[in-house]
Amino acid sequence: MSAQLHRRRRQAPRGRHATPHWLGRLPYLIVLCGVAGGLALCAFDYFRKGSSLIAAAVLFGALARLVLPPSQVGMLETRKKWLDVATMAFFAVAIAVVAWIVPGDK
Repeated sequence: MSAQLHRRRRQAPRGRHATPHWLGRLPYLIVLCGVAGGLALCAFDYFRKGSSLIAAAVLFGALARLVLPPSQVGMLETRKKWLDVATMAFFAVAIAVVAWIVPGDK
């Protein structure tokens, strides 16, 4: 009975093919940096270029969520895979459309 009370946690093997812990945060950080860069461009009066960078970063997040396994997507995983990908792809396309429809920026 004491063996049932004191179960050990399973740990991933630390072999040659084990992925580092920080690798799961990398796609999220790339998306975050892309959005921050796009917002900085928008702040410096380059609305179209900044919005396009934001749309590209969100689309990268959707592709990362689609391709990578759940252990490597980090905080991009919030719901089911198909819903995450569809939501991010929709917002990426919507941001890109708005960026190119709004007149004024060269």
